[in-house]
Amino acid sequence: MKLFELLDNVNKIVPLKYAFEDDSVGITIGENESNVNNIVIGHELDDYLFEYCSDNNIDTVITYHPPPYKKIIEEDGSENFLPDSITTSFIDSSINVITIHTAQDVCKDGNADTLIDLFNIKNPKVFAQTVGKYGAGRYGTIDMVSPKELKKLIENKLNTKLIRTNEYFENLGDISHIAVLPGSGTQFMEEILDITQVFITGDISHRYLLKADEEKMGLIQIGHISSEIPGMRKFVEKFNKFMELEIKLRI
Repeated sequence: MKLFELLDNVNKIVPLKYAFEDDSVGITIGENESNVNNIVIGHELDDYLFEYCSDNNIDTVITYHPPPYKKIIEEDGSENFLPDSITTSFIDSSINVITIHTAQDVCKDGNADTLIDLFNIKNPKVFAQTVGKYGAGRYGTIDMVSPKELKKLIENKLNTKLIRTNEYFENLGDISHIAVLPGSGTQFMEEILDITQVFITGDISHRYLLKADEEKMGLIQIGHISSEIPGMRKFVEKFNKFMELEIKLRI
């Protein structure tokens, strides 16, 4: 199989055209005509994944996150992007990489829809839109819970203890309206201020915690990867069924 053929198959599961416009998806390392013999699916490029590829003769990786690059500010003020050390390792070893990132967040049964199922969100609606009806966030109603019960629910469903909240969250009464967005979504907070009690997402800066306090909305940080892994596991299931393979997610 050629890399462009694998990309076509991935595109049938996760339509890449629905990613955010400035996102790096598709073939991020490699050429269309590169050969594909052995595939692995990983969350992101790291030393563990590189070692696994090297030890198992893997020539192609499908990742959620794009390969990392460093932004360099030149003397004339222009920006340049150079591959960091792990990206360079994959390039130098001629390991192909296909990235799905925010296309996987927004697609049907992707990362955001998986959070709907996990938290049993009723009447879900989309926010943080990319193209047309597609978007990275979901909001709706849940069976009423206390703040303490919601935190416990998140811990159990996402298998994480890395939960951080703003101060106002602890002042909430019963909670029946929540919004979720996998990865980091606080830049979309304005869209849901008046329509939800609690916003659940990852990588929240201190200023957004303070802003949520000011706006009297609960904010929960669940950790970047914790919010993405459930959807990526579902992607692996769909990919294996479509390709008739038995590949595991390497985290």
